[in-house]
Amino acid sequence: MGDEVKKSLGRCLHQGDVFETFYALFLERDPRISELFVNTDMQEQKRLLRHGLNNVVAFHEGSFTAQKAMERIRYTHGRDRMNIPPDLYHHWVEAMIEAVRQFDPEFDSRLEASWRQVLREGVDFVRAGYLE
Repeated sequence: MGDEVKKSLGRCLHQGDVFETFYALFLERDPRISELFVNTDMQEQKRLLRHGLNNVVAFHEGSFTAQKAMERIRYTHGRDRMNIPPDLYHHWVEAMIEAVRQFDPEFDSRLEASWRQVLREGVDFVRAGYLE
């Protein structure tokens, strides 16, 4: 499953700026999201997203290094730090799925299910740390 998602992400990156599309979709989904990105260097944010997605996939595959990276993300996104409300994470998943749908010429329902499973594991882990 993780390998399918990695290959899909590679195809997306080959097609163009999937992360630009992701952020355009993501920021439109809820007014609270765009407020969180005021004064954000979006080029740097896209770089962080690429790195973060690689960590989410590696986390799914059981990587110890990715586990540590996800623990850092979980901590920084918590209520007492960046304060990312847990109910916003589904927007992140949906925007990523839509961006991949637009960029991966091999996107189908099977691949969508793989993406959803991998993203859900990462998002559930981060979201569960909100109150920590």
